[in-house]
Amino acid sequence: MPRWSSLIVRKARLVVLGLALGAAAAAAMLLRPRANPAAPERPGCHLGPITPGIDVSYHQETIDWPRVQRAGIRFAFIRLSDGAALRDAMFATNWAEAKQAGVVRGAYQFFRPDQSIAAQADLMIAAMRDRDRDDLPPVIDIEVDGGFEPTTVAERAQAWIERVRGRLGVEPIVYTGSDLWRNGGAEPLGAQALWIAHYTQGCPALPAPWTRWTFWQHTDRGAVPGIEGSVDLDLFAGTLGELHAAR
Repeated sequence: MPRWSSLIVRKARLVVLGLALGAAAAAAMLLRPRANPAAPERPGCHLGPITPGIDVSYHQETIDWPRVQRAGIRFAFIRLSDGAALRDAMFATNWAEAKQAGVVRGAYQFFRPDQSIAAQADLMIAAMRDRDRDDLPPVIDIEVDGGFEPTTVAERAQAWIERVRGRLGVEPIVYTGSDLWRNGGAEPLGAQALWIAHYTQGCPALPAPWTRWTFWQHTDRGAVPGIEGSVDLDLFAGTLGELHAAR
């Protein structure tokens, strides 16, 4: 091969090699994780271990609780009623079968601020009077305002909490979302453990005055073996041992 031809080939190879190295370097720069020292603190985030659970009502119809437990679900909140009058038709069955399957259970009541506070609280008290020591505290589910201002909703919910606490000797949990309290008003409830409802892949938005969540309902479209159709999925901010200790 002529000398000049060999030089041209070598130069071409060097150009190709240089282009390849440059492309690799550029790709590495693009793929390299970038530091974000200015990232804001997110008080709603939980960085420790978590424990999976669900919440159910008659909408889930018949549940195969042993299969649910084998799928990794460790706790379940079970609806007792909607207000004072509408008892959940599946509560007694779900309450008994969750216990038999070894799933930690808790009861929740959809709170109607425009109904009798005493009647709603007494329904929970009657259902939980003989609760096992292993059961989770009762939950007041605050989603609607009943035509009241948020401050009034909080006052009426606090009356429910005080009545249930006084009769059962436990601290109820508050289930709610941020929308109801976008203009404030939830301050009287801030001492209670929070079960936040926020369907997001990021950190849940917490209503003031809460700065941390204990339970988080993160989707209403979960799939769990043993349950036909969708189900709400929840997380507990801690280990299974901590869940047991929190009861």
